[in-house]
Amino acid sequence: MAGNREMGSLRSSGDSIEGDRAPARARSLALARARLLFSDRAPTRVRLLRSDRALARARSLCSDRVLTRARSLCSDRAEWTFGRYVATEPWLELCCYVATERSTCSVVV
Repeated sequence: MAGNREMGSLRSSGDSIEGDRAPARARSLALARARLLFSDRAPTRVRLLRSDRALARARSLCSDRVLTRARSLCSDRAEWTFGRYVATEPWLELCCYVATERSTCSVVV
């Protein structure tokens, strides 16, 4: 019986040691991540994030320009009306006529 008591106490002490190790592991992982952030590679990561943002801004600017062109097509330059579409003068960039929808002024090619 005395042996069983000792095994039980060892088992419970082992559990508590293992339980104490878990927060220590979490702390060491957090420190490792912090070291990575402040390493020599961190400026490269920041540059990459900034370049991704710049590309996203460039894409949004291009789409804004397309919307602006579509709105300008809804001006008084329209020549003929066909149902709900308005034929306009040709775009040299597209080498074709561009029709714009009256209600939303979106370009339909």
